[in-house]
Amino acid sequence: MGRKIVLRVAVIDRESCNPDRCTHECQRFCPPVRMGIPAVEFIDGKPIINEALCIGCGICVKKCPFEAITIVNLPQELEEEIVHQYGLNEFRLFRLPMPQKNQVLGIIGRNGTGKSTAIKILAGKIIPNFGEYDKEATTDKVIEYYRGQQLYFYFKDLYSGRLRIAYKPQEVYLLPKIIKGKVKTILKKLDETGKVDEVVEALDLRNALNKSVKELSGGEMQRLAIAAAGLKEADVYLLDEPSSYNDVYQRMKVARFIRNLAKKKYVVVVDHDLAFLDYLSDVISVVYGTPGAYGIFTRTESVRTGINIFLDGFIPADNIRFREKPIVFTTVALSHKPEDYPALKYTGLRKKFGKFQVYIEEGEIRQGEVVGILGPNAIGKTTFFRMLVGEIPIDDGEILIKPEKLAYKPQYLSTDYDGTVQDFLIEKAGSKALSEFSVDALLKPLNIYNLLERRVKNLSGGELQKVFVAATLLMDADLYLLDEPSAFIDVEDRIEVALAINRFIKLNKKPAAVIDHDLIVIDAISDRIIVFDGEPAVNGHASPPMHKRDGMNRFLSDVDITLRRDRHSGRPRINKPNSRLDREQKEKKEYYYVA
Repeated sequence: MGRKIVLRVAVIDRESCNPDRCTHECQRFCPPVRMGIPAVEFIDGKPIINEALCIGCGICVKKCPFEAITIVNLPQELEEEIVHQYGLNEFRLFRLPMPQKNQVLGIIGRNGTGKSTAIKILAGKIIPNFGEYDKEATTDKVIEYYRGQQLYFYFKDLYSGRLRIAYKPQEVYLLPKIIKGKVKTILKKLDETGKVDEVVEALDLRNALNKSVKELSGGEMQRLAIAAAGLKEADVYLLDEPSSYNDVYQRMKVARFIRNLAKKKYVVVVDHDLAFLDYLSDVISVVYGTPGAYGIFTRTESVRTGINIFLDGFIPADNIRFREKPIVFTTVALSHKPEDYPALKYTGLRKKFGKFQVYIEEGEIRQGEVVGILGPNAIGKTTFFRMLVGEIPIDDGEILIKPEKLAYKPQYLSTDYDGTVQDFLIEKAGSKALSEFSVDALLKPLNIYNLLERRVKNLSGGELQKVFVAATLLMDADLYLLDEPSAFIDVEDRIEVALAINRFIKLNKKPAAVIDHDLIVIDAISDRIIVFDGEPAVNGHASPPMHKRDGMNRFLSDVDITLRRDRHSGRPRINKPNSRLDREQKEKKEYYYVA
């Protein structure tokens, strides 16, 4: 990093650590221990690392068979900027984001680097201990620590009760366990603004009003939680991952709703959808670090600069590189080669479920291409996949050319597998699951190589998703179908997932179709596009696979947004409504970026 290193961080992942199954080589090979100075000890059968005595050699990291130990060297000045530490050899957070009135502050970073911890500190749910995890944290110490800084007034008002907080947590799937009753009753009870009807309309909750919470879809549950926060007469709105479970149409409505909250208020949003965060934010704060070990917040930047800092993996102002290579996007809208032959060909397909029906126009998926699928929730996208794999019968139409073997990653993943990730991959794909090619092309790029010893049922949502994506691609198949492969995955990994899928399909010259709601993922992954439209839960219609530009133009015009390319990174950016570029592209009917 170009600075004197004096601060050493040692973190042990207690979930991965298994002292009963290892030889304690982390202790036997530790140089200070061998010199009679116990840097690594086993207390009650569990390893403890003395960070003051640790010399940072990294031997214990390499010797641990479960990759449970992380040793990190950090710049000297960070020692004075630690905000919170969970315990001995546990995660610690450095610095905090700086919310400002009348602005939406977007927070971007990898899972496990402290975004949710920071939000909970700003909400008053966690009192920071400034590294003194063995002492009781007090609000007086927080106010004293930030004296003379911008956050002083924020925390002073927060702890005195002058700031009312509206907090939307990340785990909206827990709502049915906490709240009972019909949506309309809940919203009326929570309404402090007198704007319940406006909020229902803005967040597209009209069809959910008469449902009980347990009957809601994931997207409806997410928007109910956002509505509950928005109906509170608060001074600070803190929203953790508000885009999850929503389709692109709903994400744009959520973004507009959140922007309206920022008038004379503090608004802070954590999310992994780059296009969504770019669209709704006024400023950005990046958090970087080693997941599960430490996280560091950067100073607040403009939206474009902040997101590009994250993608570059380099902070110019501090001369710090936190990723080996930048994330770069192609600026070419690819299309299939005319000479390619179809791996899948179908006539018009029709399926009816009660009051809902969907019609898919005839089409084909060609060898060596990835077809991206876009459309609202409850419009028939997953139904299309289930017809292709034979899970449900086709009411009308037929598959003319059907691949002999299909590999399918469903939208909802099972977590009841009682075995390790390694066992799971071998069961799905055989011995080639751990071949040198598989490791280099998939397991390492997806950051799941170090999860091989972990039990599947103990994985986080993002880790489970990446394991299922890898297992699906490693299967010997003639067509790969992936339903929402970016769900629950952090922003850095979801871009890598998109690139890895496209790269793997091209290397193996196999076809794939991918459903997703992240525009950047679909843009990065697709050669052609299928667009679903219609009325959700009533009728759906799917186009044939179209040239990428035509498909994106059609979809974006339906959503009423335009995209441009960032000059620096090449990433798609959503133009602000009625901006000069937005108006110009709509006049030209070029909703996708102008070549």
